[in-house]
Amino acid sequence: MNKAIFNPFKYVAGAKSLILGILIILITAYIGFLSNTHFPDLISIKLCSDFPVLYFVLQSFSNWLIFSTILYLCAIIVSTSSIRAIDIFGTQALARFPYLIAAFIGFSDSINKFAKYILWTSLKIGEPISLSTSSAVIAVSLLILTLLLAIWLVVLMYNAFKVSSNLKGTKSILLFIIVFIVSMIVTSYATKYLIANFS
Repeated sequence: MNKAIFNPFKYVAGAKSLILGILIILITAYIGFLSNTHFPDLISIKLCSDFPVLYFVLQSFSNWLIFSTILYLCAIIVSTSSIRAIDIFGTQALARFPYLIAAFIGFSDSINKFAKYILWTSLKIGEPISLSTSSAVIAVSLLILTLLLAIWLVVLMYNAFKVSSNLKGTKSILLFIIVFIVSMIVTSYATKYLIANFS
C-alpha cells in the first residue's frame, strides 16, 4: 500500500505515466481556476485573484516542464544508465497528483478569513473581522493538509526521479536538491511573468 502511495512509478511509467500525468495537470489547473487556487512555484499553494483558465494551465505546465527539463539534463550528465525523457517527464507529471487534491482547498473561505483575522489581531492590518471556532478549526486543518500534500508531492517527485534515472544514494539526493532549488527560483519567476501578462 505504501509503495502504491509513495512510489507508484515501479508500476506506472513511460507513455502511460505521461498521459495520466498530463490529464492530472489539466484537471488540477481547471479546479484551481474554479477555486482561485494557484501554485506560484514548484510546491507553493496559494489563493489568488481571478485569472483566466489559460493562466492556471500555463502555470501548472510550466512548473512541471521546468523541473522535468532541468532534471532530465542533469540526469543524462550524471547517470551512467540510459535515461529516457519520456520516463522523467511522465513520472514527474504523475507525481503532481497531490496538488489535484490541493486545488480544492480554495473552495473554502476559512483560510482567507483566518489570515485576515491574524493580520488584524496581531498587526492591526486590514479591517476587524470575527472568526468562529469552526472556521478556525477548518482553516488550521486545511493548512496542515496543505503541508502534508506538499511533503507527499516532494516524496513522489524524488521517487519518480530515482526510478527514472537509476540513481541512488547520496548522488541522487544531492542532484535532486540542487535541481529542486534551481527550479523553485525559475518557476517563481515564470509565475511573475504570467501574472504580469494576465493582470
